[in-house]
Amino acid sequence: MNRPGRSQAPVRGARKAWLKGVGAGALICALVTGCGGGNDEKAAATVKPRPTVTVTATVTATPALLESQVDSTVADATGAAEERGYRVAAHDASEKDASPADDWTVCFEKFGRDSVDFGAVASGAPCPKADGRPIPWPTMPGVIGRTYSAAATAVDGVTRGEITVKASYKDERVAGEHDGWKVCFQSPDAGTKVVGDRDVTLWLTKSGCPSATGTYKDKTNDPNYTPPVAAGSGSGGSSGSSGGSSSAGSSSGGGSVGTTCEITSNAGNCYNAGQFCRNADVGRSTHAGNGRLIHCRSDGSRNRWNY
Repeated sequence: MNRPGRSQAPVRGARKAWLKGVGAGALICALVTGCGGGNDEKAAATVKPRPTVTVTATVTATPALLESQVDSTVADATGAAEERGYRVAAHDASEKDASPADDWTVCFEKFGRDSVDFGAVASGAPCPKADGRPIPWPTMPGVIGRTYSAAATAVDGVTRGEITVKASYKDERVAGEHDGWKVCFQSPDAGTKVVGDRDVTLWLTKSGCPSATGTYKDKTNDPNYTPPVAAGSGSGGSSGSSGGSSSAGSSSGGGSVGTTCEITSNAGNCYNAGQFCRNADVGRSTHAGNGRLIHCRSDGSRNRWNY
């Protein structure tokens, strides 16, 4: 009969040694060959590789600092902004929706990170009080009664158009220095909206405004003026020409008392201002039937006697 104590010790030691050898072999197999056999190869084949993900980061550069372009033209403002890397847009700064031209003036500007939008108005137009509001066109000031110098200063404040001066009386000429002359009439009238560079006309006089333009300061200068018949001249008086002038002889004698007409009509009468004169008399001068000196000048297609 075997004794349990002596027969179990070798078996227990052998089993321990065997497990130790199996463990070491498994470890070597796992490290060197994988030891998976067919099943492990099939599992490995079913595992698909993960796709490679590429991430692209877009970095937007901040444009260089742009100084204010207000009061510049759209063309200049656009060029300056694009040079610094801005994307540029432009729009009508008034309540209308016109497309700004290159010569329009910038009134407003709105900046984004890398963009700018210019609000502009047509060249010569004033900027509205806010973007999208109506253009505040100025109105014509009232300058009647002022001197020409003061009137011109007031007009220059609302328009850069041309100022034309005319005489308020037909027999008065505006020539030379006239800053101190008085304004009698104006066009456009006071209160008229002045859009753009509108031209202005001012009628002046040295003194005393007429009730209307086209009148004569000296009524005897009116070609239609008929001098009163002198007392005691008799019933016949002086025969008149087509203009109602008194007749007179040539420089050799004859004619009305106290009147000398160096040049007379074919009928022998004195000329008056406003009447036609012959081609041969253009550039010549004579005294009219009222005693004033008149000159024959070319007046369009006809020649006329004028002061």
